[in-house]
Amino acid sequence: AIIGAPVSEEFLFRGLIFGGFARFGFLLPAAASGAFWALVHFDPGVFIPITFIGMGFAWLFWRSGNLWDSVVSHLLFNATSFVLLVVQR
Repeated sequence: AIIGAPVSEEFLFRGLIFGGFARFGFLLPAAASGAFWALVHFDPGVFIPITFIGMGFAWLFWRSGNLWDSVVSHLLFNATSFVLLVVQR
């Protein structure tokens, strides 16, 4: 979840989906890739926040042109979420 998911999800959702449609601009492809990514998480309660986080990852990829920026950010996001979950228990 901390390493595998960020790598595979970023290559699919930001690399293929966002990258494939980025020629049409930023906003619509970023929203689409973020929404698809949120749907994969199967939690309607966090659909909107996860969509916006996905759009943030798309922005990192868009700005840098390097998919690894969004992979590392996603990895840090998952690691932080995991640590907070463990500390709460």
